[in-house]
Amino acid sequence: MLLGLKVITVFFEAARYHYIRMNGHAEFWSAIYFVMSFIKGTFMFTVILLIGSGWSFVKPFLNDKEKKIIWVVLFLQVIDNLAVVILSQETEGEKLYEDWSAVLHLVDILCCCAVLVPIVWQVNSLEKSVQQVEEQQTENDNKADKSVLNSGESEEGSTKSDAAHTLQKLKQFRSFYLMVVIYIYFTRIAVYLFAIGLGFRYTWLRYLVAELGTLAFYAVVGILFRPMADSPYLEVRGDEEIEFV
Repeated sequence: MLLGLKVITVFFEAARYHYIRMNGHAEFWSAIYFVMSFIKGTFMFTVILLIGSGWSFVKPFLNDKEKKIIWVVLFLQVIDNLAVVILSQETEGEKLYEDWSAVLHLVDILCCCAVLVPIVWQVNSLEKSVQQVEEQQTENDNKADKSVLNSGESEEGSTKSDAAHTLQKLKQFRSFYLMVVIYIYFTRIAVYLFAIGLGFRYTWLRYLVAELGTLAFYAVVGILFRPMADSPYLEVRGDEEIEFV
C-alpha cells in the first residue's frame, strides 16, 4: 500500500509539472499532489513507527508513549506540507522562501529522529528479555537435584526456545534500525551532497537517485517483514497449541 501511494504521488507530481509547462499554472493538479504527498509522508512515517515499535509482530497494542510519538509525527507532517505549499508559491532567493526552506528541513529531520525512538525502545526491551531468559536458563542449569531437573526438563526446553526466539527478533530489529539510519542518511545527506556537484541540466539525477534509494528501502523492509509460514513473529509455542480431538 505504501508503494502504491508513492507511485500515485509521483504520477500526480508528473501531471502537475506537465500542466505547468503547458499552461503556466496547475492549481487543480497541485492541490491533488499536495494532498497525496501529505498522505504518503504521514503513512510512511506511521508504518516505520509501527514496525519499529513492534506492533502486531511483538505486541498487539501501542503504549501511551508510542501513541504520543505518532501524534507528534502527524503534527510535524502538517507543518512539513504547509512549508512545501508555501515554497511552491514563493521565488527562490526571497527571505520568506529561505525561512520556510529552513523550517522544512528542520521538520524533516525531527520526523526522522522521531521514528528512530520506538526502534531504540524495542531493541532495548528485547535485549532485556534476552538477558532475563539467559539468567533463567543459567539458574535452571545450576539446579543439582535430579528430581527437580527431571520435572523441569520441559520448562528448560521452553526457556531455550524462548531465548532463541527473542534473540532472532532482536537481530531483526537491529537490522531494521540500521536500515532506517542508512535510509535517512542517504536521502537527507548523501543525496544533498551529490546534488551540489550537479549542473543545471542534470538536477533531475538528484530526484532519480533519491527515488531509487526509497524504492530499495521499501523493497528491503518488505522482504524483511514479509508474511511467512515459519515467521518468528507468528510462532506458537508448544504449550500454547490447541489440540483438536
